[in-house]
Amino acid sequence: MMKLQLSLAGCLVFLVSMLSLAGCVTPGTNATVTSGQGGPDIAQAQAQAYNGPQARIAVARFKDKTGKGWWTGSIGDGMADQLTTALFNTNRFIVLERAALEDVLTEQDLGASGRVRADTAAEIGQIEGAELMVVAAVTEFEGAASGASGGLGGGAAGVIGGLLGGFQKAHMAIDMRIIDSKTSRVLAATSVEGEATDVNLGGLLGGYGSSGALVGGLSGWKNTPTEKALRICIQKAVDFIVSKTPQSYYHYGAQPVAAPAPAPATSYQAPAGASSGGMVVVVPESLNIRSGPGENFSVVFSAKGGDRLSVLEKQDKWIRVRAQDGKEGWTAGWLTSPVH
Repeated sequence: MMKLQLSLAGCLVFLVSMLSLAGCVTPGTNATVTSGQGGPDIAQAQAQAYNGPQARIAVARFKDKTGKGWWTGSIGDGMADQLTTALFNTNRFIVLERAALEDVLTEQDLGASGRVRADTAAEIGQIEGAELMVVAAVTEFEGAASGASGGLGGGAAGVIGGLLGGFQKAHMAIDMRIIDSKTSRVLAATSVEGEATDVNLGGLLGGYGSSGALVGGLSGWKNTPTEKALRICIQKAVDFIVSKTPQSYYHYGAQPVAAPAPAPATSYQAPAGASSGGMVVVVPESLNIRSGPGENFSVVFSAKGGDRLSVLEKQDKWIRVRAQDGKEGWTAGWLTSPVH
């Protein structure tokens, strides 16, 4: 009996060693964004809890471009639901439901039928429109057929079968675009890839990709490398959307909950020329002009690097400026340079 146990242990060590040397089954994950590089770093965007202005966004049903016959409409809806939930949890977006829009319309029609008490009926004409639409398509897919809980019974064959079942590999690639729904202009596009050879979600539990249970068409992926590959893709998709949404779209709910009291003007010495009637030039590539003197105020327009702005007044580190087209607002004085 002791010899049999030792033999099994030896087989186990030998198998793991050989697989590791061969490089064919290394547990872990791999996630890449193959385009759309540059711009704001998502680590910077997530550095602080966000409670500022939000953008209106909706997610369309995912589509399949792999042509491998594994796809169903419910899978496309499920992926869209995962991304919708993850975007909502960033608190940076007003996320509008589109997958269940037909149910919303049915409820409104019921309210208009007179069968529902008038003061509780859902009012027609109040559905909100999205400024941004996210459209996505799965372009690559290699999924695991089952989870990593392979049985260990049946002697050495069972051990080997359990190991191989536990290291099934899954790969997924998603092409995604952010579209201005008013102009149909593509604002940003990327390709996100997720790869997994295990089902340990520990590293993802703190991210937006862990949001939402797998239900409906995705329920068959639960506890498989495919689930992990999907959640990696969702995480990277949210990172991309947050970092690539133009700042000008973040303007809903912009009024600050409690605007800080203005600090004494003596705490900031405006550059020479940054007084009323003076001119400054924008230093960074792009500069937000806000409705008030602080980062909690909404962005009313943006100025480009090199633009000249007339200074109307100053308050602490902020200056109120007027652009050449007549637009006015507040901006960070330290990001401008006086025009002599």
